[in-house]
Amino acid sequence: MPIQRPRPDLTELVEDNLGVLSLPDLRGMDVTRGHRRAMVNAGRWRSIHRKGIVTHTGPLSGETAWREALISVGPGARLGGITSLQADGLVGYEEPRIHVWVKRGDEKAVADHVVLHETRRWDHRHGASSGLARSTPPVATVQAALWAVSVRQAMLCMVMPIQQRLARATDVETELGRVKRHRFRKALQAGIRDIVRGAESLNELDFAVECRRRNLPEPDRQVVRELPGGRAVLDVFWKRFRVVVEINGAGHNALDVAMRDEVRITDLQIQGEIVVPLSVLTLRCDPEPIFEALERVFRARGWDG
Repeated sequence: MPIQRPRPDLTELVEDNLGVLSLPDLRGMDVTRGHRRAMVNAGRWRSIHRKGIVTHTGPLSGETAWREALISVGPGARLGGITSLQADGLVGYEEPRIHVWVKRGDEKAVADHVVLHETRRWDHRHGASSGLARSTPPVATVQAALWAVSVRQAMLCMVMPIQQRLARATDVETELGRVKRHRFRKALQAGIRDIVRGAESLNELDFAVECRRRNLPEPDRQVVRELPGGRAVLDVFWKRFRVVVEINGAGHNALDVAMRDEVRITDLQIQGEIVVPLSVLTLRCDPEPIFEALERVFRARGWDG
């Protein structure tokens, strides 16, 4: 009578990997091909393209779906872009697809619900040192921006990880500096400079040029107003229409600066001005809506241009 091998205890391995195991995982625990096939045929496990198994047949989401995607694509695969950032804790950005990248030339396979990116820019040196195979946060931030479908989405993908303290702006700037050719490169580099330096690079002259290009009234220059809180210099002001635009760089996100801004805006509005707070990043990624709104303000204030 043949001696039956005892079935291996996979409890700890399953818990550590959320029930998603690769073939090397299984082999390391002496799980035979016959055992694996029997469990799949019995409907207790589900095969991952003959590269691994899921120890249940229910739906996958979050980390379990990411693990399955990595196994499906191949041994050199890493989560990238928004997916990698979500694995590091990014919230507030919905992306149903899983982004995975491999170095160009590496072994790979196409998988359902996976957006596969082949790249020469990054390799294993740009991967996280622990946990799921994924990009480092600065690399993932740049990837997310480059893989976006529009400048507006690209800017959002770059700003959110920095705002949520997943990546430092200086590290993202360094990583973006490695990108030599891309259709969003110029806009992204301008945006990250604004974030790192807090520079209001679109000053009143730049803004006036944009107004002129759209045939909007040209603002007055360097108007000084005395307010209850002290003297205020209004860089973008239309005296005739009593409209003020406050162009805010990254430095205005600081609590003390934001509080002073709120008081100044309130004082100006008490005096009858319309005040429009405007982020430099809005101007970088999607300026049209704000200029359309400004045109409506001017018309409401009597402009017939």
